[in-house]
Amino acid sequence: MTVGEKGKLTELELDRRVRERLLASGALGAETIEGYLASLPDLEEQAEALAIDQPALGASTQGPRAEPALDDEGSE
Repeated sequence: MTVGEKGKLTELELDRRVRERLLASGALGAETIEGYLASLPDLEEQAEALAIDQPALGASTQGPRAEPALDDEGSE
């Protein structure tokens, strides 16, 4: 297991890409990650939901988008 100072995981080790590589090589144990995640506080009640339009998902929170009318030459 690789750990930073005072036995805590470093920010680099918590990066998903690095973490997966460390887990695959055996340098970091799954129980270490699980323990760290279990120690994090639950801040769900302090979170704010954001309504963001995601047209790629097919649902729009802002209603249909009005496209400008184009003439035969492609101009407005």
